[in-house]
This record gives sequence, structure tokens and C-alpha cells, in this order.
Amino acid sequence: MATVAPQESKQDESPDFRSAPHAGQALRVIEGEGKAADYLARLHAQQADPDELALIVSMLYGATLRGFCRVIEKALGVHHG
Repeated sequence: MATVAPQESKQDESPDFRSAPHAGQALRVIEGEGKAADYLARLHAQQADPDELALIVSMLYGATLRGFCRVIEKALGVHHG
């Protein structure tokens, strides 16, 4: 099973983060999108562990989780109108 480390941390509370919240949010969305793309690639190659999706999602929150879900929804063909 792949090991997934949490990517969001207390650094989100640093003064630099507060001065540029939108940039930080965007970077976390992109990070989540990357995690989803990596997971989907492993899934399509039949290299994903059955519990991997739950493990990844359990470690995500906020903007990173939104980015992850956006890619998964797109892959499933879910459209919000």
C-alpha cells in the first residue's frame, strides 16, 4: 500500500500565508488535483491498493480536498450545472 503523508500543516498559519491567502488556496487546490491525477493513474494501471482512496481522502481537507474531488468528479463525468 502506498504511504501518503499529510500535506497541509501549521505553515498555513504563517504570516506569509495570511498575506497571500488566495495564492495559498490555489496552490493547495493544485496539490489536491495532482494527488487525484496520481491516484487515477495508479488506478488505471491497476496498481492502486483498494484502501488507498480512503487513506488519501482521510488526510485531505480544505482546498486540497476540493481540488482532489474536482478531478475525481471530472473523471466520473459529474457535471455541476
